[in-house]
Formats: sequence, C-alpha cells, structure tokens
Amino acid sequence: MNLRRLWTVARLELVQRRRTSRWPIVLGAWFVVIALVTFASWRAVRGESFASGPSLYDVTTFFVLMLGMLVVPSLTATTVNGDREHGVLATLQTTLVTSWELVLGKLLASWVVSMVFLATALPFLAWAWVAGGLSVGRILLSLLVLVVVLAVVAAVGLMFSTLTARPVASAVLTYLTLAALVFGSLIGFLLTAVLLTDTVTVRVNGVPESYWASEIEPPVTSEPGAEGFVLQPTQADCEEFTRTEQASRTDRIWPLLAVNPFVVVADAAPSRLAETGTFTGGFTPMRWISDGSRDAKAGPGEGGVRDECSFLPEAGSPVGDSATTDAAFEAREKAQDAADRARRDANPVWPWGLAFLGALGLTSVVVAERRVRTPVRRLPSGTRIA
Repeated sequence: MNLRRLWTVARLELVQRRRTSRWPIVLGAWFVVIALVTFASWRAVRGESFASGPSLYDVTTFFVLMLGMLVVPSLTATTVNGDREHGVLATLQTTLVTSWELVLGKLLASWVVSMVFLATALPFLAWAWVAGGLSVGRILLSLLVLVVVLAVVAAVGLMFSTLTARPVASAVLTYLTLAALVFGSLIGFLLTAVLLTDTVTVRVNGVPESYWASEIEPPVTSEPGAEGFVLQPTQADCEEFTRTEQASRTDRIWPLLAVNPFVVVADAAPSRLAETGTFTGGFTPMRWISDGSRDAKAGPGEGGVRDECSFLPEAGSPVGDSATTDAAFEAREKAQDAADRARRDANPVWPWGLAFLGALGLTSVVVAERRVRTPVRRLPSGTRIA
C-alpha cells in the first residue's frame, strides 16, 4: 500500500466535495445550531452552587452525535456508486491505485470531513469543561470514542455504496442500518426485558414481616398505647434478610444495549464520574443512559444490600425532630450512592460496544475492498463501467 496514492484519492475526494457542495454554509449552520443548543442549556442550568459542566457537555455531545449520524452517511453512502454512475470509478481503477488504497482513501476523506464538523463543536465542549464538574481525561476518552463511532458510521456507508448500484439505495440502507443500531437495539431490549423474567433472591435491609405480624387496622385518631396502634418502625427495627421476587434478567440481554452508538458514547462520557463536591444534577442524558446500561449489565440481585430503611428515623430520636432524621437520611443516601457508583464502575459497557462497532467497521471496509477489486467478474444489470 502506497500512502501517497491513498492520500491522492482522499484529496481528490475532498476537492470534489468542496467544489460541488456548499460546505461553508453547512458548517456555518452546524455551528449556529450547536451554539444555540449549548447556550440554551447553559441558561437552564447555571447557578452559583451548581456545576453546569456535565449538563453542557452531555447535551452538546448528544447533539453532535445525533447530527453526525445524520450527516456522515451522506458523505460515504454515495461515494463509490456515485463515481461509478458518472463513469469516474473505472478510470480510477485503471491507474496504479489498488483496491485498498481506493477504499481507505475515500474513507479517510469522509472521516476528515466528519472531524471538521466535530472540530466546530470543540469550543462548546471546552466551555463545558470551564463550567466545572468534568475531568480532562474523561473528556478525551469520550472524544476518542466519538471519533471511532463516526469512523464506523462512515465505513458502513462506504460498504453499502459498493454493494448497490444506485446512490439512493445505498443511502437508504445505511440509514436503516443506523436506525436498527440506535432504535432497534433499544426496542429489542425493552421487549426482551418484559418477556425474560426470572425468580431472583435479593438481600434487603428493611423491616421484617414479623414486625407487622400482629398489626391490625388502627383507628385514625389512635394515640400511642391505644388498642390496634402500631408504632412507626425505626432503624433499630431493621434487619438484613433475603427476599424472593420476580425481576427482568437484564444481565442476560445487556449486549443489545452495547451495540447502540449512543450507549457507547454515553458510557464513556465524563459526566458519569462528575465531582461529588458540587451539585452536578440537571439535564444529563449521557449520565442517565450510562447508569441505566450499567445497571442492566449488573442485573437484579447484584450490588450488595438493598436499603429500605433510609427514610426511617434513628432509634430514640424525638418525635418531630427532623434535623436528626434528615442528617441520618443524608448520610445513608450518600452511602447508597457510593455503593451504586461502585457497582456501576464494575460493570462498564462501552468497551464491549466499542469492540462491536470496531468489528462492524472493519467488516464494512473489508467488504467494500472486495467489491472494488479488479477485474470485476460480475456486475449488476444496468451498472455503468465507464
């Protein structure tokens, strides 16, 4: 493989797109739309004691990925069959350019264009980092994953461009494939989760059934000590026991979520590991997607003891003393959040999803290379050669 010839193919593709397309207008519109979305997010979540960085980053990244999956397929889904339709491909195949150089050159050109679109969003991602609550390492990781996902999308479009004779057909097949990855995987997961249930045993820290064994319906105006009155349980009445219940076995079907590009990017997004010293709530779709996918991978009955006593007062607390109860409740909530983070940290999804998307991209490139090899033994009816 000659890198100079590969770059020549990519440069010709870029020059052709620059001359035949209104890319400055498209890039300007892209920049304005992302700017409006980011500014609206900042206006909605700003505050003195509120780290708005995670919300800004999640919304911007989510929007960039969504627009990228709409724009990138149009760059590659018509690149090969479009050249064949105009009689350009056969001329290029008669030169010293090999099939690998041809395919990789066109893929590189489309990937470079997608990187230009991503670069226009970098100022807004930097704004999210300045707003606080994010780490540079996680930002770089999520950007790397986003770059790989966009390259895979470009490779899928390139494959269909070599498999079909008409640009319209390849574009439709590319968008259908991406829709299957994004929406089909989610729908399949939800339907399977409803159907695939099993009996599981969970560990619970709660009020045992024996506490309520002698309970009868108390009078509405009962006072402590009256017949039929049951005192409110406290932390001292809680015990750790096991309980059997029906639950969806999401730990068996989580790979359906791992193939979703949005899940892969969201699980690597930095907002999931936001700093705990400042409140970082707000609209964080990437964090919600990540937490949900990792909980699905962990499955029911995993993650230690389920605490059902966090809302109960401490033993001996004065009736109506909300300060003591609220302080204890906050401490238990922090402990539960720490346990949830530990469980989710042990069940990452994005490495598996990235491996699947990488395999899909490599397969697409290999198929595309085989389809542009010369001499061609068979062509679809009506296909133009030169």
